[in-house]
Amino acid sequence: MPALLRKIEIPFPTNRLATIAQRVLNVDKELKTDQVKRSLSVNDDKLEALFECTTARMMRVSVNSFLEMLTMVTRTMDECDTLNA
Repeated sequence: MPALLRKIEIPFPTNRLATIAQRVLNVDKELKTDQVKRSLSVNDDKLEALFECTTARMMRVSVNSFLEMLTMVTRTMDECDTLNA
């Protein structure tokens, strides 16, 4: 079965904040590396996440987990007032 691919672009106010988010999120690796590959990159002020999964279920679980972690990161940035920096 061919892998499923999904690219998600998340805009940030600045390149610096997108890079901070990338560095924080890169620490958490996928648990099932044989079924999910995730790569993060920064392009201008956008964080780009590329997912390659073996099944639709793994895609859903992986993207959902990533978005939950991203929400936590952006809320932390907001609480620390770095979004306005």
